[in-house]
Amino acid sequence: MTEQFYQILSDGRVFVDFGPVTMVMMASKNGVILSGLCSEAALIIPDLLTEISQKRQYLSQYPETIDTSCLTGLPLRMVQSVKQINEPTLTPIASVAGTLSDALADWLYDRSADKVIVNNGGDIAIRLGEKQSVKIGILPNVEIGKLENTVTIRAEDGVGGVCTSGLGGRSFTRGIANAVTVFSKRCCIADACATHLANVSYVHSAEVITELAGNLLPDSDIADLEVVTQVGKLTPEEVSQSLAQIKQESMRQHELGNLIAVYADVGGVAMQWEPNEIAQVNNQK
Repeated sequence: MTEQFYQILSDGRVFVDFGPVTMVMMASKNGVILSGLCSEAALIIPDLLTEISQKRQYLSQYPETIDTSCLTGLPLRMVQSVKQINEPTLTPIASVAGTLSDALADWLYDRSADKVIVNNGGDIAIRLGEKQSVKIGILPNVEIGKLENTVTIRAEDGVGGVCTSGLGGRSFTRGIANAVTVFSKRCCIADACATHLANVSYVHSAEVITELAGNLLPDSDIADLEVVTQVGKLTPEEVSQSLAQIKQESMRQHELGNLIAVYADVGGVAMQWEPNEIAQVNNQK
């Protein structure tokens, strides 16, 4: 494998563009950027993707139908992640990006880096040593992609993954949220949980257009489920109902140990649910 699918950026981060992966990695130790180590990490990405793709037939099934006895490594972690969410319609594909981010972040951190950020298309794995911190941007709208504030995460907050799902993202959504951002201990869990909470935001409305996922993408892992394709002008009551559903499910996921904090936006109305007040929000407007 040659160097052509990754490059070292001017600030020392490593950018990867390989197949379905568009990723930026940063690792440092005592403030020194470890570009070489990130370049080494980039070289294992093809093998990780192969490991996952070889088990896609299992990973596209609903969790309760999967025979895990034939799974190991990353595919098994993906199944375990969605089972932890306790939502029968969530396939392991919902955690694929976060699982890959976790694998690379762990690889870098295990090689003495004391600060690691792996951003896999917005699914971000974080590893922080003692006294380390990082600022993470929050998207109120996935489709627009403009950051409106940042959150300061410290090592003691225990956040290992930050993931966002919503309308206009890389994958289908069954909900109406512009964005739902989840903070969890692991990126694979944050990924699955963000997908789930975005789905939970759905409300029945004449302004919400849905389509069978299989009609849009025949080999979709949720081909038999309706996904949202368009959302018009929602009423204040519809927005409130959607946000209430996100909050209620956030509380359940918190009790299950799956999330630390949630930021969401429906119809331009923001919600923040952060029971332990882990982070400092810095407004960017």
